[in-house]
Amino acid sequence: MNRTNRLAAIVMALQHGHETAHSLAEKFEVSRRTILRDIQSLSEMNVPIIAISGPGGGFRLMEGYVLPPLQLDPVEAATLIFALEGLSHYADTPFQEKRWTLMDKIKSIIPEDVKARMDPMLKQLQHDVPERNYILHHLEPLLACIPEQGWLRMLYRSASRQRWLTICPIRVYASAGFWYCEAYSEEHGEQRLFRADRILDVTPVELLESQQLAEKAKRQRSKPKSPDPSPTRVTARLSYSGMIEAEQDKHIGERMTEIAPDVWELSFLCPPGEWAWAVRFFYRLGREAEVLEPENLRCDIRKHAEEVYQKYLTSNNNRCNTR
Repeated sequence: MNRTNRLAAIVMALQHGHETAHSLAEKFEVSRRTILRDIQSLSEMNVPIIAISGPGGGFRLMEGYVLPPLQLDPVEAATLIFALEGLSHYADTPFQEKRWTLMDKIKSIIPEDVKARMDPMLKQLQHDVPERNYILHHLEPLLACIPEQGWLRMLYRSASRQRWLTICPIRVYASAGFWYCEAYSEEHGEQRLFRADRILDVTPVELLESQQLAEKAKRQRSKPKSPDPSPTRVTARLSYSGMIEAEQDKHIGERMTEIAPDVWELSFLCPPGEWAWAVRFFYRLGREAEVLEPENLRCDIRKHAEEVYQKYLTSNNNRCNTR
C-alpha cells in the first residue's frame, strides 16, 4: 500500500472508532514511527485528528467529520467481489438473498474502466469450497442470540441420536462448505460445536429462564477443573503428498519442517481426546506417512490396519481365489 492510500485508510479506520499507533501499525504492516509521521501529515492537511494521552490513549476523529466517498481501485474492487463470490459457493448462507443483491449493487457502481482491469484478476482466482447439499432452516435465530447472549432450545441430530439441547450460541462460522455454531450446552455443561444444517428445530427461551441459565453456566465455568491428562508428542515422516494432505488440517498444518528434498517431518502434541483421530489420520495417509513415535500410536495404527485387512479378507477371499 502506497503512502497516499495508507493516509486515506487511516482516516477511514478512525471513522470507525478509537485507534492506537500500535493497532494502526499492525493493521497496515508498518512501524509505529511511520504511523506517527502519517498522523502528523494528516493533521497538517487539516484532518481533525484528536490525540488522547494516558493508558487508554490513541487517536480519534473530531465528532461529525466524515471522509468523502472514495473510488475503489481495481485491486480493491476485485478483493470485494472475490470475497462475496466466496459466499456463493456455499449451498446456503444466513444472507442468501442479500449476497446477490449486494453483488449486483457493487458491480453497478464500479466504473467500466475499473471493471475492465478487475475482471482479468478475478478469472485467475477461485474459491475451493466443497459442494454440499443442505438448507439452513434455523441459522437466523442463532445469529440473533449472539449479541444478547441469549438462549435457545434446539432439536439436534448428531451422528448417533436426535435430542433437544439448551444452548447459548457464541459464534457462527463457515468451514469446508458447512456452517457451524459454537455454543455453550446446558446438557453437556461445556462449550460444544454444532453443525448448523443438523439443527431440525429451535424454540426461544424466555428472558427469566435465560438469566437463570446464564447464572448456572457462569457457576459451572467457575468450578475448578481437574487437570487434563498430558498430551503426547507425535513425530512422523511424510512424503510430499502426505505433507499436502497434512497442511490442510488447521491444527497441525503448520507443524511441519522440510528435512530433505520432498521429505517432511511433522511434530505436534496430541491431546488424549484426539488419539482416535490420530490413528485414523495416519492410517488414511497410508504409505505417504510413517509415525516414528510414540510406539503405542504405531501399534494402534497397525491394529486398525489389521482390522481393515481382516474385514476385506473375510468378505473377498473366495472371490480373489477364483480370479
